Amino acid sequence: MWKSFAPMTWLAPLVACLFFTLISSGWAEEKAASPLVMLVVERLSWMDEVAEVKRAKAAPVVDPVREEALLQAMEKQGKEAGLPPERVRQFFAGQILAAKAFQEDWLSRPKPAAWQGRPLPDLTTEVRPRLDDIGRRMISALTQGRQSGDAEVIVRQARETLQKQGYAEAVINPAIKGLKAGLGRRP
Repeated sequence: MWKSFAPMTWLAPLVACLFFTLISSGWAEEKAASPLVMLVVERLSWMDEVAEVKRAKAAPVVDPVREEALLQAMEKQGKEAGLPPERVRQFFAGQILAAKAFQEDWLSRPKPAAWQGRPLPDLTTEVRPRLDDIGRRMISALTQGRQSGDAEVIVRQARETLQKQGYAEAVINPAIKGLKAGLGRRP
């Protein structure tokens, strides 16, 4: 029995050596997506709920008063966290544009079967508090992202993650533009 396994004993150290060589040379997969990237995706994942409430209420996708209030609140939180308010505004303006693009696309289609008969969430008590929480976490993650010096990696991860999630370029492009601006890169 020993003889049948003996030829394979040299394989484990070789595989381990190859694995560590790939990691050290950068050929292995990059580290997990940045928290900021995951928050951009998480925020967008709520937009079907927002869109369905707007569909049910025949409300427009664009809500300039709500959008401006959000931008001002985020600027204030960003300033308290030591971020330049204009960068925070640009970041969240990009996320708002991405959200609106998603909602417009969603509403251009018939109501999905998964939403037939499903109770609508309450924007005031359910959805907006979650979005506000995501916004607060985005400020923290934006601060970390700006300090890390990994802006290019974060932007690349965001584009790749949004593409893998199946978002359209009309959604991805403003999200990325806002992300670049927030991280201090040219949009």
